[in-house]
Amino acid sequence: LVTSKTWQLDSRPSKESQQLDPDNLLWSHAQIRRLEAEAIRDSLLVVSGSLEPEAFGVPVKGNSSRRSVYLKVTRNALDPFLRAFDFPEPFSTVGRRDVTNVPAQSLTLMNDAQVASLAVAWSKRERARQSSTDQDRIRNMFLEALGRPAKTDEILRAQDYLASVAERQSEAAKERSNLQRRIDERRAAISQMIEPVRSRLLSEVSTKPESVELSLPKPIGLWEFNDSLNDSVGVAHAEAHKQAELANDALVLGNKGYAVTVPLQQTVKAKTLEAWVQLDTLDQRGGGVMTIQTVKGDVFDSIVFAEKSPNQWLAGSNNFQRTESFNGPEEVEATNRAVHLAIVYHEDGQIVGYRDGEMYGKPYQSKGLYEFKKGETVVSFGVRHLPPSDKRMLSGRILRAQLYDKALSSEEIKASASGTSTAISDSQILAALSDTQRAKLEADRVELAGLEKELEGLLSTTEEEGEHAKWTDFARAMFTFKEFLFVK
Repeated sequence: LVTSKTWQLDSRPSKESQQLDPDNLLWSHAQIRRLEAEAIRDSLLVVSGSLEPEAFGVPVKGNSSRRSVYLKVTRNALDPFLRAFDFPEPFSTVGRRDVTNVPAQSLTLMNDAQVASLAVAWSKRERARQSSTDQDRIRNMFLEALGRPAKTDEILRAQDYLASVAERQSEAAKERSNLQRRIDERRAAISQMIEPVRSRLLSEVSTKPESVELSLPKPIGLWEFNDSLNDSVGVAHAEAHKQAELANDALVLGNKGYAVTVPLQQTVKAKTLEAWVQLDTLDQRGGGVMTIQTVKGDVFDSIVFAEKSPNQWLAGSNNFQRTESFNGPEEVEATNRAVHLAIVYHEDGQIVGYRDGEMYGKPYQSKGLYEFKKGETVVSFGVRHLPPSDKRMLSGRILRAQLYDKALSSEEIKASASGTSTAISDSQILAALSDTQRAKLEADRVELAGLEKELEGLLSTTEEEGEHAKWTDFARAMFTFKEFLFVK
């Protein structure tokens, strides 16, 4: 069939066919048609080098790297990417699919988190090719994405585009640097005002314990992993699975090992996940340190390592529902020592990450928290979420973990990370300041919040900057080419 003349017709009509068959009713030339939703998704996976060739098995979720034919179809929760490209609604029989060309499709290709991660993967793969010039990379990307060599004028336009992206990034980097300098100045001014007061209040505690009320809230779950997997403050005792075992006052995860508690006996919404962990290696991806989840793992919140970006800590969640990058620094020490990690989920949906008592990257506002029900919720260690699979497992050792049914403050996180049982609250510090000092502190904090919001708006759309970001931007641009989406 594919060797037939009809199959191999060009979509560009000849002058004769334009006159004799302008509407192409006689198939004098090929019809231009858009790829179906599943084919577009599979093309993105193939071009980026992310496709998992495994055949057969159970249905998977949309963030999987398997072919679209294996995606689970749930009538009330259709995959948003496929839906944007006219995946048929499974509520009734569909004799023929709609084929639309609407702005939502371009916006999906530009803003979808999975498309962005695939562009990052493609960029990294292209940059990993040794001895490749810019022209070589452009030619190779055209060949991979469009199945044809790039034309000379296309190479020149691509080079101009890359140069403009680099210039734009350079200007944005200067602006971000200036904003960061101003943010650091405001933070330093705030610190100079409140730290002497904090120190004075702490000293008062040592001499007059009754003078300041100081105590960390009690966790609802505490796992010390010294001689058992039991919950030291409650009844959410854990059980080890696979090769997980206790050794040297830590839960050693071994090869694919993990632990899961019995169901919690209270409902949890606003919360804090806290753990001390040491990794076996930094090149692992997607393993969970500590996770609160429904019994089957359908909904979860987790401390995750390197799921979206290498060497970065993440607040993992089901289908990234409550997940954005903290844009924190890459982890470089966790293989040499245990690091303290905490993720705080505030009632209003704000999610804040901490490492060794200090804020990790930038907080972000989620769409809202999930309420984990009493008797229907478990905590796991060493697996991103249940059921366990290779890409969800952490390799390392967990020394201690704590779960709170409230959002801890930054002062409380710092105190817990340092191993003290006391913390000075913000209200106590404010009460110890003069009226003038309080007014100045409030003005500094308002200015700091505005600067941080402005900086957040300037953050690069890619996970990294510089050369990699330039090629990632180009990869995302190629995903939007009509020739990538249409068969000509």
